[in-house]
Amino acid sequence: MKKSLPAIFASVIFFASCKEKAPFINFGGAISVDTTYVLAAADIPATDPHSVLVEEYTGATCTNCPAAHEILKEVQHAHPGLVNVIGLYIYGPIQSKPPHDAIYDFRDSTATDISNEIYAGVNALPSGGIDRFPVNGSIKLDKSVWLTTIEDRLNVQDSLNLKLACVYDSTTRTAAITATITFTKAVGYPENLSIVVVEDSLVDIQEYPSTDPVYPEMNPNYVFLNIMRGMVSVAPYGDPILPTIPVKEAGRVQVRNYSYKLPEKIVNPSRCRIIAFVNSTNTDDKRILQSAQIRVVN
Repeated sequence: MKKSLPAIFASVIFFASCKEKAPFINFGGAISVDTTYVLAAADIPATDPHSVLVEEYTGATCTNCPAAHEILKEVQHAHPGLVNVIGLYIYGPIQSKPPHDAIYDFRDSTATDISNEIYAGVNALPSGGIDRFPVNGSIKLDKSVWLTTIEDRLNVQDSLNLKLACVYDSTTRTAAITATITFTKAVGYPENLSIVVVEDSLVDIQEYPSTDPVYPEMNPNYVFLNIMRGMVSVAPYGDPILPTIPVKEAGRVQVRNYSYKLPEKIVNPSRCRIIAFVNSTNTDDKRILQSAQIRVVN
């Protein structure tokens, strides 16, 4: 039987009252409740395998973008559950405009803000970031280096685990999202938590190269995946993680609960996923320490 959102948050607040608790915070339309505590040394878990985050800048009129999508599909198939992709459709590049007669316009202002604020602007598609990790001095990467960079990042073992839970209320289109961050090693630099919503399986026009042997010029029934549809945390940087605790010791846990109403532009909540990631906010180091995903409707 599905619990109501008030019942869910009542139980969360009761549980949190036994631990250190921060006040309610309003983050861009999402209500957040924070709880933090420290595990006994014997209960500190091992660090989970690293899940790579890919921020893919793409467009429906970008003729080279379908080939980039295939690279990511193949690496996701090779490493199930360890590669999380966010498709960012931004305002600006001509290749991001929807084709004539398209049903949808996937462009998103928050995706554009991420492009400008995190990546110093993206003008050519396809391009992307892999864990916001620099290659040859840049976090903005051409698709030719995506595969090797993803493979390298899959071998990283970092300092925290990230778990997600989600309960969806179809009546109010509201998701109750819980992100649990467990530090498995001591960390003495600041980090942020970002949470976004992506939608899959929308069918529309995708342009292709005129020389493509299967879809010369366009595919009118292309299945779009990983479309960013909203940001739960503060855009575009995410929310600070325990900023009053300079050093998060091994065993430190933060539980953050959000209540988030899905944007009206989302066509089918059952085809949506929550993707969360934790990144360093050091001036010269923005790398992503861990990412995770869960379906909105389970």
